[in-house]
Amino acid sequence: MKNTIFKLFAGTISKKELIELKKWLKDPKNQSVLEYYIKDYHDLNLVMLKNNVDEAYKKVMDKIESNENPVKRLIPNWVKYAAAVVLLFGLGFLYQQGFFTSRNDGLIVPKDDSITLELDNGFIQKIDVSQTKDVRDADGNLIGNQKQSSISYSPYQSSNELVYNTLNIPSGKQFELKLADGTVVHLNAGSSLRYPINFSQTSTRSVYLSGEAFFDVSKDKSRPFIVRVGDLDVKVLGTEFNVAAYKEDANIDVVLVKGSVSLAKTDTDKLEGGVTKLAPGQKGSFELATKDINVSQVNTALYTSWMQGHLVFRELSFDDILIKLERHYNIEIENTNEELGREVFNASFKNVGIEKVLSYFNDTHKIKYIIENNRVVIK
Repeated sequence: MKNTIFKLFAGTISKKELIELKKWLKDPKNQSVLEYYIKDYHDLNLVMLKNNVDEAYKKVMDKIESNENPVKRLIPNWVKYAAAVVLLFGLGFLYQQGFFTSRNDGLIVPKDDSITLELDNGFIQKIDVSQTKDVRDADGNLIGNQKQSSISYSPYQSSNELVYNTLNIPSGKQFELKLADGTVVHLNAGSSLRYPINFSQTSTRSVYLSGEAFFDVSKDKSRPFIVRVGDLDVKVLGTEFNVAAYKEDANIDVVLVKGSVSLAKTDTDKLEGGVTKLAPGQKGSFELATKDINVSQVNTALYTSWMQGHLVFRELSFDDILIKLERHYNIEIENTNEELGREVFNASFKNVGIEKVLSYFNDTHKIKYIIENNRVVIK
């Protein structure tokens, strides 16, 4: 019955299976089982619901009782509640219990590329996340300390010019960086940040981002903090926000958690007054094609859960999901099914291996795949 429940949430349940599920839920013990799973494994998606767990559960149950037709392959509106519940239900729980297993005997071994730190003179150092060591500049001067997956730069030192380092995070890894002004940056897989080892005491604090990062900016009214990403500048004084700007994305997304930020186009555009301000809970999307900035209200947890190891896909095509999976796990995936690549999915995963993710799509959407030469091929 677990697979039947999962099909309900995925929108693939048949009329026969729906009737069987209704009969199964007439037993109060079975209802208690479902309710237990929902409440006990809600941590992934509770923050994504405007309603509480009990209300979401009730709405799903009401719809099960009232629905007489087979659920369509494309998820109807009411299933947004069921989709929320399946996340509460916990894909992680199902996987941990072994309900979904891979159809392949082959194993996928992710590539283990190194995190690198590029100094201002072009010298590149590999970062060993198992170590604790000093961080030094090109002249051998102590400028900070590395402790496993984190680097902290020393507070301000006297300097006549800005000296930049660049931290490069490969696919499959994440890293934390504490800048000299106290700002903390969490860098996601496949990202890089160029930043000064000491900020100027008199001008703005500017860094350059490619990829995705969450910033907790140290407040300094006299020196605004600016994240420069492509043709967009994100300007703040002290706040918490997420910036997603991968090369394959159509937008640069800035999600504000706390404080306030302003979004502006290039310097020439600023002269024309092209500045957009965000309030907490808002997302500013800078469209790369049109250079327009659109603002919407969002649940910030959807955009920051990656720091806890969560993968959250909302209204994404299968091809776009595969790109994110490749980056998250540092593996190669080839999709030979063009029609499938255009199909849109919603899914969430918490701290699971790539085999579990593929098994989910296999079991719920009948997606077939094979593993060849440590590469996933979707049929």
